[in-house]
Amino acid sequence: MGYRSSDPFGLKDAIWYVFGPTSALLNVTEYALASSSTPAKGVTHRFLKFLWRPWTTVWLSVPAKYRFWTYQALERIGEKLYDMRPGSAKRLPFGLYLKFGPVEGLRSEALATMFVASNTTIPVPTVLDFVEHPRGAAMIMTCLPGTSVSHAIHSGELPREEFEATMQDWLSQLRGLPTPSHDIVASFDGSKCMCHRVLDTRFGPFPNIAAFHEFLFSGLEHLREVTEKSYSKPHRICFTHGDIHMQNILFYDGKLSGLVDWECAGWYPEYWEYIVAIYHTKKLPYWVDSFGNIFPQYADELAAEREYWKLPW
Repeated sequence: MGYRSSDPFGLKDAIWYVFGPTSALLNVTEYALASSSTPAKGVTHRFLKFLWRPWTTVWLSVPAKYRFWTYQALERIGEKLYDMRPGSAKRLPFGLYLKFGPVEGLRSEALATMFVASNTTIPVPTVLDFVEHPRGAAMIMTCLPGTSVSHAIHSGELPREEFEATMQDWLSQLRGLPTPSHDIVASFDGSKCMCHRVLDTRFGPFPNIAAFHEFLFSGLEHLREVTEKSYSKPHRICFTHGDIHMQNILFYDGKLSGLVDWECAGWYPEYWEYIVAIYHTKKLPYWVDSFGNIFPQYADELAAEREYWKLPW
């Protein structure tokens, strides 16, 4: 079972799993809990399987507004039980996480997460429920073992070679996923883009890469010379996480244990993953050198980006 079907994009299956009959989400939940390659915290993992199997159909038949209200109540409980760091994903009891957000953005994130879970070996959260409500949307997902990779990198606990090898594998899998037949630059489900390198609000989508480039450097004619060398190259569209930084990479038991936060995931030019990753952590040699080794072919694209970063925003 998975998203591999007659639909090479996998989007129809992903939408079916999230928005189809409750049995569809039950099946994908069973599959993810039973066969996930993610390291599991024994008792919590077994409890989730025990809890979710008999009650999924019943719970998902409850009207969305009541599920939404329940998740709001759980959020308040989580805030009292756990020391929450700022962020949109909230920790809940039973090894779960809750995320609220606008319907358009959270729907795309849920679909992207499920798509990656079923088509790669990358450890990602399992989406258990997605609810639309007039005040927004809610997504319930499982947690992954580990904490931010930041400490392991700065302490030397994670050798750079091991970090590079795992990230190379994960990003190669993402870039090898089937892409839409068109050249659109967009979020996973074809909706507006989300990328913190560009704006803090959603923008686009764009019919092709040229339109995307035009948007990025509109009004910056003095940068045309440096951008022309890189952006005039032919680039293919790739599935892209779009927000690779240390807080979104988890480390546990001596190795990378998960890649989270897929709100910026979508279809972007092949170099985009690289420059966004450098944008977030541009002053750490370990990080810059690692991604430079993973993506050695995009030196011109990074050079153009560095000129953009010099602007006095």
